[in-house]
Amino acid sequence: MMVRWALLCEFWGDIAKEFYWKTPCPGPFLRYNFDVTKGKIFIEWMKGATTNICYNVLDRNVHEKKLGDKVAFY
Repeated sequence: MMVRWALLCEFWGDIAKEFYWKTPCPGPFLRYNFDVTKGKIFIEWMKGATTNICYNVLDRNVHEKKLGDKVAFY
C-alpha cells in the first residue's frame, strides 16, 4: 500500500507543478495516518496551499501562453 501512495503522490505532485500557486504547499505534499493505534485517521493533500482555479484554467492560458486569439470553446 505504501508503494501505491508514493506513486500517487509523485503523479499528483508532477501535475501540481503545472499550476500557478498563490501559496505553495509549505510542507509535505501528502500526510496520512491509516493506523488507528497511532491516532486519528486522516489524509492531508497539499495542506496550506492555495490557488485560483479560474486563473489556472483561463487567464494563465491567455496571458502566459499567449493563447488569447485562439478559440477555447466551440
